[in-house]
Amino acid sequence: MTDSNESDPLPEKRARDQQARLSAIKRWVDYIESTPPDVWGDQLNTLIESQLEAARDADVSPQQYRRVERAGELYAAETEDE
Repeated sequence: MTDSNESDPLPEKRARDQQARLSAIKRWVDYIESTPPDVWGDQLNTLIESQLEAARDADVSPQQYRRVERAGELYAAETEDE
């Protein structure tokens, strides 16, 4: 992004986001390969529990949940070939 008032073209943003995700995955793999499971396992459990708690506290209706789920499925189908 060259100007904070202008957004990047969507394909460029998606490519950058994908590279960031892949980089994070590689860091995670390095971490779990070099750290005992009883350490990273507890950390992962804490993360998952906090995400579940946040989801419960979000107070989202079943209808809204289904709308978001469908939107995610549509997005995944559209980007599957990229």
